[in-house]
Amino acid sequence: MAATASAPASFDSLRHQIHELYDDLSPHLQRIAQHALDDPNTFALETVATLAARAEVQPSTMIRFAKEFGYTGFSEMQQVFKLRLIEGAPVYRERIFEHKRQLEDVTKDDPIAILREFCDASALCLEQLKDTVSSDDLQKAVTMLSEAEHIYVIGQRRAFPIASYLAYGLTRMEMRCQLLDFVGGMVPQQVATLRSTDLLVAISFTEYTPSVVEVVRDAHIRGVPTLTITDVPSSPLAKHGTVYFTVDNADVHQFKPIAGSIGLVQSLIIALSLGRTDG
Repeated sequence: MAATASAPASFDSLRHQIHELYDDLSPHLQRIAQHALDDPNTFALETVATLAARAEVQPSTMIRFAKEFGYTGFSEMQQVFKLRLIEGAPVYRERIFEHKRQLEDVTKDDPIAILREFCDASALCLEQLKDTVSSDDLQKAVTMLSEAEHIYVIGQRRAFPIASYLAYGLTRMEMRCQLLDFVGGMVPQQVATLRSTDLLVAISFTEYTPSVVEVVRDAHIRGVPTLTITDVPSSPLAKHGTVYFTVDNADVHQFKPIAGSIGLVQSLIIALSLGRTDG
């Protein structure tokens, strides 16, 4: 069944509407929205009863969620998620499920098996990067970096090496760039100097560093352009990012690789460098 005229016909359109209406949804509907955006593969394949149990809501609430976005019922909305799977990269998605299955067989006393799983997880992240990043978003990000008077980069914990590498690459091109590393506790004062002609690049993953989330929210409120790199579309960084990318969802024994993030950052640096050379 095709989506009704008022309902999003594609996953990207539905994702956009969920972001637009998220703050106005009830807590139960927000919980469903998070599950839908964070794990669209499962949302496409499981029954309404199973999905409702995972979101800790009644099946009738799943139907209400679908109708909130213009669908006649849950089955019609689920078709959008199924279409995403059909039109996506099936080999990549099969590898995700196989990777998760193999993780169950990896023992903590077998270092070479763990190494192989980390390599596989990193490869999955890079495949996901190719599968999900749009040309338009990548071009917008390069343009934002190119046109910014001053670039501020922030990332803590797992995101810190990614932020550091981006700042390193931009500085090598002699661009005005500053890594906000929280040394001396002056980040709030530094952020207060951001102008609408500057750019904030923020990187954070689950569990999101509160101080980074606060910086992104503050920049958003003050109209400062933000480029964010995070892990899921329901991330607070995605919500407040002018342009955002979701990367690095694979995991190995509760540790997540950063191969996708590094690949994305390197691509931005090289694209920016080539653009400056051509200019």
